[in-house]
Amino acid sequence: MGATTQEGIIAAIRKEFFALRNGMIADILRKGGLEQKYIFGLQLPQIKDIALRFTPEDKEEAASIAQALWSDRECREARLLACHIMPPESITKEEALQWAEDSTSREESDILAFRLLRRLPFAEDIADELEASESPINHYTATAIKRFL
Repeated sequence: MGATTQEGIIAAIRKEFFALRNGMIADILRKGGLEQKYIFGLQLPQIKDIALRFTPEDKEEAASIAQALWSDRECREARLLACHIMPPESITKEEALQWAEDSTSREESDILAFRLLRRLPFAEDIADELEASESPINHYTATAIKRFL
């Protein structure tokens, strides 16, 4: 991995995003309606590989990196990678619900539900709370969670 500080790990991850970028896929995603400022066009197997290489063994450190990546609303790949890095045992029900409500696309909702939310002991509670919302993306996320349980 090489980088040891949170900032160093995130900087190394961003270098990977640039190295693996695929402009053609990024253009297709933009035309499909994704509105993030930074879309590198990485495919899910590439994101999973980055997660395997850059996730620290220390759960607290991994959770901190995942939180930082999730908070970057301008980068598609950062948010998808956060779902891979966050240890399920390190996120509270309130934080998980906040992530779910913060989802910006169906792709994010699907990856979040599959990689993280379905693995939580309170996954059904989160799905029920999201289902009660008036937001269409929250309804979609609730359905995604239930689909993967």
